[in-house]
Amino acid sequence: MLKRIFILAIYALFLFTGTTVSAIADSCVTPRPRPAPGSWSVTLSPDGKSTSIVTAASQFPEGDSFGPEPTNLLPTVYANLCDVGGEEIPNTLPSSPEQPYNLHPEPVVTAIDKTSPADDLAAILKELRQVAGDPFSDNPEEHSGHGSVDSERVRFAIDIIEGNPVPRVYSGFPILHYMGPLKTKSVTPTYDGNGKVTGGTLTINQIWYDTHIESDTSYVDSSIVADVPWTIHYNIYVLNRGADDFAPMMMTFDDPKKNDGKLLFHASLDQTFFPMQDGQKVEFEMKMPPGRFWNLNYHWGWRKHPPRVQVVENMNVKLGGMPRNSFEIAAFGENPRASEEAKLAAIDMIGDLAPEKRMWNAFREIANGASGAVLRSLVDEAEGSFDDWQNRNRLPRGVTADPKADMTLFFANNTIYGHINGFNRDMQMEMYKWKKRGDKVKVELLNADYFPKGYVLVDFGGQRGWENTFHNTLPIGGAGPLFTFGRNHSWMNTASGPVMVPVATRPSKTAGKKYGFNEMKFIEKDPDTADFHQIRKPFPAQLNTAGGVGKHDVEITFNYDPPPRLRMYQFDAFHHDAAIWSPH
Repeated sequence: MLKRIFILAIYALFLFTGTTVSAIADSCVTPRPRPAPGSWSVTLSPDGKSTSIVTAASQFPEGDSFGPEPTNLLPTVYANLCDVGGEEIPNTLPSSPEQPYNLHPEPVVTAIDKTSPADDLAAILKELRQVAGDPFSDNPEEHSGHGSVDSERVRFAIDIIEGNPVPRVYSGFPILHYMGPLKTKSVTPTYDGNGKVTGGTLTINQIWYDTHIESDTSYVDSSIVADVPWTIHYNIYVLNRGADDFAPMMMTFDDPKKNDGKLLFHASLDQTFFPMQDGQKVEFEMKMPPGRFWNLNYHWGWRKHPPRVQVVENMNVKLGGMPRNSFEIAAFGENPRASEEAKLAAIDMIGDLAPEKRMWNAFREIANGASGAVLRSLVDEAEGSFDDWQNRNRLPRGVTADPKADMTLFFANNTIYGHINGFNRDMQMEMYKWKKRGDKVKVELLNADYFPKGYVLVDFGGQRGWENTFHNTLPIGGAGPLFTFGRNHSWMNTASGPVMVPVATRPSKTAGKKYGFNEMKFIEKDPDTADFHQIRKPFPAQLNTAGGVGKHDVEITFNYDPPPRLRMYQFDAFHHDAAIWSPH
């Protein structure tokens, strides 16, 4: 522990070779200027098939973001943020040389069973393969298989995918993402002797394994602590192949009380980098600013990013005048676990091309008594879907990218699979095409689910600047981040509201709930909603591929140098949670 504290303490002192910006002491950090209204555009084409995004211009001279002296690198200031009135916002300085873990005390670490959902599903698939037979095996005796299907093990696989109770640490965390309506919590307030709210606490439980972060919380009602700091108690269960640094990045607003109620972007900050190992339950007490400043916490595992990421949002930050969780409820019902019928109706909203649903369907058919060639075909399907689910940095089987697109995002199972044209590495996907101002990136958006998506693109400091708080410590024996992280002054490139993506067409043999653009409930021209939280008409054309997948194309013109930590933060505005895919 002493070694780890020492190493982090010098994060702020150890700079990259050639970096000349020095640390500055100050009372607090004032908000960076925001792009002027009208300095960006988001334009739907006349035929409704594509959208053009032209970003606001940089506030800095043109330079090399990835060189030794990027022009959008700000001085590191070891102080909290200020609001527009110059008042300090508590709990917005993550680290300093004197206090490396400024926002949380020493975590509590206990040992746990590290078996993951992937471990159990892989074992069950191996057993089923032995029963079904493997015609490609080098051993002729394995061609026809042997034994019989263990129905209890198949039922166990279905329970894992549905998130039913199982005797595992990960019990209750489904692989199918249909339980969004049940992932809203409220902060529990604390009071002084006179009944005045002095703070509050909220518990968030997460499992980390392979490329996955699953959380029991997606939305938080923090209204009770709007004016006082509060605390998130994190229980992080690190399962097999989940080891990483715990790094929640908090996005803040300037004080809406001093901005006529408007929610204006301020800055984002990594609250910590704390190493976690497989087989650990790690408990953090994370200090938060007053609730009115809080937008979201973006939990990401930088060692496998994308796609290892999950977000918890402030429910009270409305979208289209509606609470953020209302779109989950509209798609999946008030309580998807109220009955078997409610659960199946909710799962039915997930697209049939989603690998998670394909795997679920295969196991259900096996449970109905499949044998012989049918069983072998279903095991093939389950194995292929399992492999797709474990590899979100490529498109699943049967999904073809437009060769003219630089990047394809495939929305399915309330998450996103991604592919960058010409990029075939499994980890650390990078958008090489965007290197300088004026570069254009074409993104193909595909939606396999039976409810609309809203594409959002955020800039992490390219336009407004970023600080270098957490540094590369490998040269001094550390195990911290391999590249620079710190506070960044973020901005919404889709500042006119999310780009809508049409729903998939259901197969003719199914007749599920209809939920498209016309069924969405929102408030038009809500004067109390910030521009980037509007839902705007006209909607895109209902364009579908031959396979029924909803399709919309986007072309982005970048008028600023790419931020070195992350080029493009992309997510689904209506179902944020794990629906994120962001290239570096």
